[in-house]
Amino acid sequence: MTDFLPLFPLQLVVYPGEKLNLHIFEARYKQLIRECEENKITFGIPAYIGDKIMPVGTELELLSIENKKDNGEMDIRTKGIGSFKMNKFYAQAPNKLYPGADITRLPLDDNFDL
Repeated sequence: MTDFLPLFPLQLVVYPGEKLNLHIFEARYKQLIRECEENKITFGIPAYIGDKIMPVGTELELLSIENKKDNGEMDIRTKGIGSFKMNKFYAQAPNKLYPGADITRLPLDDNFDL
């Protein structure tokens, strides 16, 4: 099944089951996290390595916003919930500040330990 997923490319690899704390300060990612909170949606982190966005990534759920500043910066807690592959990447999602992609969710392998 193909779905649209907002993206937050980073120079790191996140794994399903892994918890990740992030400091959000760019306007595009402030918008992304606000939409995740308001609409209860997930977002994806594909690794950004060697000036290229990798074609696979990890889908994350927003667990909590731990701290929010007056300028909109925030500290958040997230958790990886699955993997995806990108079918079509958008450097800027339609009518959004942040990137996104049409994705296919990949099956989880039950034979790994967290």
